[in-house]
Amino acid sequence: MISLIREREIVRCACDTVKGNGFQSLPVDPKKIAAGSNIALMDFKPERLGISGFLMRAGEDFGIGYCTAIQNEVFVNFTIAHELGHYFLGGHVQAVIGYGDTGIHYSESGFISNDEYEREADSFAAELLMPEALFKITLQQVGSGFPAIEALATAGRTSLVDTAIRFAKLADDPLAVVLTAGSQIEWCFVSPELRKCRGVFPLGKRSILPTKSTTAAFNGNPTLVQSGERAEGCCSLNLWFENAPDVEVKEDVVGLGHYDKTLTVLFTDELVTEEEEEEDTTEDMVTGMPSSRWRARDRSRED
Repeated sequence: MISLIREREIVRCACDTVKGNGFQSLPVDPKKIAAGSNIALMDFKPERLGISGFLMRAGEDFGIGYCTAIQNEVFVNFTIAHELGHYFLGGHVQAVIGYGDTGIHYSESGFISNDEYEREADSFAAELLMPEALFKITLQQVGSGFPAIEALATAGRTSLVDTAIRFAKLADDPLAVVLTAGSQIEWCFVSPELRKCRGVFPLGKRSILPTKSTTAAFNGNPTLVQSGERAEGCCSLNLWFENAPDVEVKEDVVGLGHYDKTLTVLFTDELVTEEEEEEDTTEDMVTGMPSSRWRARDRSRED
């Protein structure tokens, strides 16, 4: 787990790197950053599965290698950004390569490693490719929900999964993004707006997928997952979050191909807060009439 203080250091380092290389809008090109730092780039075929790239040092010179097993610009961008994390973050070169003049470090990027330095490099990569300031500028232009995530991924040349996580952290919309495999939940990120709702919290790793959800039905057909098919549905928020209000949410699902995993986006145009619930309860006591505990957001106030 990366500490809050260290996370801030990583964010600052990534932002300084983006600014120092003159990027003022998405996408951020990690190849340009590497070239600006005189870091040689090369592709390679790893000897074992799981290796995504490497950082190499020869005296004062550095090189970055990226795996050719997956011919995908998004994968290459994240891999290079990850290795740049090892290069730019304080203490990484010494920790992963050592203090000698020559050495090489092979990485497992993509948030799959539990190693402290790999996790920090992954965090740096996400911050580098999707810096908050530039990400929010684009976010304001792409609408909301699943289409917005797709548009942001295209603009930033980033993966749908990484973009969805970033979107959940920075968007003003009430939404959650969930990664699932079969009948289990791998992880869940809840946006700050949706966290305001009573009974909503990130679902734990290895939690069981709601059996009546669109996602569960989708995952029941591995062919849909592996071929990258999509599905849409609607359900109550409390289907996923047991103690949440009974309000309709849209459930968008997409298969992630050979990863055998599924990305789900839960989205609603409505929002409730603890303060509003208390106000509604008071109104009920005064009028004796039932009142809605869930209120549609007044978007006119936000404009």
